[in-house]
Amino acid sequence: MIYQGVAISNRFEGGRKGIEVEVGLSDVIFNLETEKIRFPIYDLEISLGGASDRLIYFKHPRFPDITFYTTDKKILKDPNLHYHDHAKKSVKDVNKKRVFNWSVFAGIAGFFILIILCLFLFRSQMVRAVANQVPPQWEREVGDQLFDQVTLGHKIVEDSLLIAELTKTMQPLVKAVGDTSFHFKFFIIEDPTLNAFALPGGNIVIHSGLIAKSSSWEELCGVLGHEISHVTERHHIRGLVSNLGIFVVLSAVVGDASALFGTLAQAGGSLSSLMYSREYETEADEKGLEYLLKADINPSGMISFFKKLQKEHPEAKDTEKITEILSTHPATQERIENLTSKTKGIKTKFSVFKNSFDTFKKRLKTDLDKE
Repeated sequence: MIYQGVAISNRFEGGRKGIEVEVGLSDVIFNLETEKIRFPIYDLEISLGGASDRLIYFKHPRFPDITFYTTDKKILKDPNLHYHDHAKKSVKDVNKKRVFNWSVFAGIAGFFILIILCLFLFRSQMVRAVANQVPPQWEREVGDQLFDQVTLGHKIVEDSLLIAELTKTMQPLVKAVGDTSFHFKFFIIEDPTLNAFALPGGNIVIHSGLIAKSSSWEELCGVLGHEISHVTERHHIRGLVSNLGIFVVLSAVVGDASALFGTLAQAGGSLSSLMYSREYETEADEKGLEYLLKADINPSGMISFFKKLQKEHPEAKDTEKITEILSTHPATQERIENLTSKTKGIKTKFSVFKNSFDTFKKRLKTDLDKE
């Protein structure tokens, strides 16, 4: 059988020349244009070389100035090589090395595949672990800076008695958190939309439209329990860390957190534009529900708020099954069903708020109508 190969020698222009190799009964024959060179098989030297040992080299002590190589692995199976014990042993050693090289390659490839798989399978846990390394004080400082940005152009309610009543009413919910490293402050801004949002560290901003359209303290607490959960579950930082990339996360997990903090400091301004993922929204619903139950507040308010939100956007009803798949956020109906299933069977008699929610709403409206 004929094999294609390359001869290396100073005899040739450029130091190498393409040749054909033939394995005979007693010789390996290299066919050059002007001559044939025969390497006797009985003391033939066979070895691997080149990048990743992909080349098969043939040398002979009688011809020290010439080396031949081929990439055709079939030559190692040539029956004529196996008739000679010396060549047979050389082929066996070469094959052992090839198997070893592939084993090493497969092991390294498998190791990296395993790492990548673990990165994706445990990404959420790793992101949480990294976020927990960020000092709460840093979150509070960033949250205070962002507060000035996100409230720019909005009237902030400054009625101290109104804010004091809101803060006092929310204290059972705050105490249910049980972690004093978070400093929750409640603010109301003039905005007719049905919304509220949390900033890193604990600043909770409530739109006046949310209060106006809520029917009870329980509904408002349901919304704020959800927003408080975004803070305690550190969704802002986790979202930012996740956006930085898995290798930044990995470097922080193994100990190089200083680089992470520097990157977070530079990207801190983008926290206000981060959208919560589907996972984080569901997590905030469920954690918020947990806080409501600990605070002895009826969780039905959270569910009734989502139903109200659903009515607020009736155009979403026909496409909700599509958007709940395409969107990163869980659809309203999905959230209602999830919370309903988790509260099913709860027969606790919850505390009743002593202060009137209607009176609170009227005072807020009066305060906003002053200007």
